[in-house]
Amino acid sequence: MRQRFNDLADQANEGYNSAARGVSRAYNSASQYPGTIAAIVVGVGITAFLLWAARRAGGWQNLQSSAMDYVRDGYDRAREGYSYARDAVKDRAGRIRGQAQELSE
Repeated sequence: MRQRFNDLADQANEGYNSAARGVSRAYNSASQYPGTIAAIVVGVGITAFLLWAARRAGGWQNLQSSAMDYVRDGYDRAREGYSYARDAVKDRAGRIRGQAQELSE
């Protein structure tokens, strides 16, 4: 039992040392390149904002279902938009023809 505990402790110690070396390397690299720190801060800020927005919208599941509803309604909305545009073009063309007839008289 003691041997097993020592093996687990050694594995944990190796993992900790590896993580500590990685953090140290990242810190040294970031200190040599100040733009890296700014990019990390901006990235964390954007991520935090997106998580906040998703939570405010009712959670990730609600956000996904709302997006799917918009996608499903997209075809109907596009057809309504096209019919509205077609009617507007016909109306405008009729007005232009009417103005042209008035000018020619």
